[in-house]
Amino acid sequence: MKTRKLELFICISCGIAVIGFIFFTTKPSVLAKALSELSVLPLLAAVLCMIFYWLGETLTVHVLLKEHFEDQKFGDSLCLTMGGLYFGAITPFSSGCQPFQAYYLSKKGRDVGVAASVLLTKFIVYQSALVALSTALLLMRWKFFRAAVPGFYKLVLVGYAINLAILFFLIFLGLFRGISDNICRFIIKLGAKIRLVKKPEETLAKAENALEMFHNTFRDMRKHVPALLLAFACSVMELCAFFSVSYCVYRAFGLSGADLITVVAAQGFVLVIASFIPIPGAGVGAEESYYFLLRNFYPEEGQIKVAIIIWRLISYYLTLLTGMFFAMHIRRVKDAAARPTEEDTEDENRVV
Repeated sequence: MKTRKLELFICISCGIAVIGFIFFTTKPSVLAKALSELSVLPLLAAVLCMIFYWLGETLTVHVLLKEHFEDQKFGDSLCLTMGGLYFGAITPFSSGCQPFQAYYLSKKGRDVGVAASVLLTKFIVYQSALVALSTALLLMRWKFFRAAVPGFYKLVLVGYAINLAILFFLIFLGLFRGISDNICRFIIKLGAKIRLVKKPEETLAKAENALEMFHNTFRDMRKHVPALLLAFACSVMELCAFFSVSYCVYRAFGLSGADLITVVAAQGFVLVIASFIPIPGAGVGAEESYYFLLRNFYPEEGQIKVAIIIWRLISYYLTLLTGMFFAMHIRRVKDAAARPTEEDTEDENRVV
């Protein structure tokens, strides 16, 4: 609990720091002018894009869960998704998302092994969609960003290469079980020799169990190709909706010089870069990446700085607050279920 409070404090502090920096480095009159230019409808459209993003994320995991649990309800998938987004938002690299979701599914009576397999499948599908969409955006707008943002395109390539490497690594683990085992043993033995691994035998056993589960998951995926394709389509939809938030914010200033694909590409590259910043929510790094990649679309300095604040509030903090609501609701339901009812108390008294 203390760790979660600290992570939440870091997220809020990063947001305050960014807003404070913008207000201290920009004249109030400049910011006021930019704020006065904003239109409400495009901002509502940005919020709607975030709702579509949440629904796309929910549909992706719901489709995969339905393949294994026919009684899976959409409402449970929504709670699973939003709670996961909350814990992902307050942890570095979104590392808290899958553990919470696995815990939630286990409390719903789902088999832990099957639940972990579904969540792993969902991650592979999402990573595939991200790489596919990033590849398409790079091909369509590579020349523009290389010319418009000198030097910064290298970070985009590094982020893209890391995402692509993760996808290939996952596929490699799934297809080549024997080679994966040998590599795993070599790494653990090497770690033991240099005293980074204290209990090599125990660590090796855990690693082999994890590899076995991963291999089984990969093999099981081949039996559910239609569901995988539908989940992939949902993941692409959610990413497009998320990237479109920036375009809606851009249009809120009454601007129209940049086309939808270019702004969406810029937002996609921001995600590719920011996903590897080891701070909850990629605080500060996400805003800086956004500034360098999208500043060319805004003719005035005050506009891009206000845009950063609005984009961050909608794309990150709105998810954080909404996910927190779902997480609190889940906890209340869990506490209520654990609390003995009056009938249970009477039955205990009779036994006594």
